Amino acid sequence: MYMIEARNIHKSFDNLHVLKGISLMVEEGEVIAIIGPSGSGKSTLLRCLIHLEVIDRGDIIIQGQPFAYEAEDGKSHYVDDKKIREICKKLGMVFQNFNLFPHKTVLENIIEAPIVVNKMDRKEAIDIAEDLLKRVGLEDKRDNYPSQLSGGQKQRVAIARALAMKPDIMLFDEPTSSLDPELTGEVLKVMRDLAEDRMTMLVVTHEMGFAREVADRVIFMDGGEIIEEGCPNDIFRNPSNVRTRSFLEQVL
Repeated sequence: MYMIEARNIHKSFDNLHVLKGISLMVEEGEVIAIIGPSGSGKSTLLRCLIHLEVIDRGDIIIQGQPFAYEAEDGKSHYVDDKKIREICKKLGMVFQNFNLFPHKTVLENIIEAPIVVNKMDRKEAIDIAEDLLKRVGLEDKRDNYPSQLSGGQKQRVAIARALAMKPDIMLFDEPTSSLDPELTGEVLKVMRDLAEDRMTMLVVTHEMGFAREVADRVIFMDGGEIIEEGCPNDIFRNPSNVRTRSFLEQVL
């Protein structure tokens, strides 16, 4: 059973065709780095997988459970709202810009969703949050507010918040793109630790070092399509597609 099956995904915004038949299979414990130029559809793909955007055509299956399916009318239809909520709990997402509640402390940011969405006991939620803060190296920041944190610290809190929901799959949408280079390492270390723990991860990233060293598979997207995919060594050392080669020459 695949953790994610996406088949022939299409997504348009008005007349802009952003995803043009994307198909992707993700195995348990696999780390996939998605690279490519801005505007290639990488972030839209993640947003479609977690239902922040609705696909136009194609099928999405999460851990064997149908999520969206293409019907005879040629359009994608979704399962009912209750099932959507259940399936979305299996996925956690970390965004570029943290999206923390500014009026809540670090601890309160992390326990909010487990208590409200999962109806978890507050003490249990706090215990989990404190363990996660230790894991991301921020146990001494539990009572701070986001405005008192660096960008790297905010992103590590955002990762802890996503992990508090106990997802089986983590999606990262350029998690270091808004960080200074010296803070990027803090976040990438946490992600490396997750990879070592065999967390299933899809990572849209411009950090080629991370993609090369940590990913099991690298996917290169351009123009709303998957142009090339393979193991990091093949993609970085000897890409077979001229568009992949041209992109890597610019960023490496």
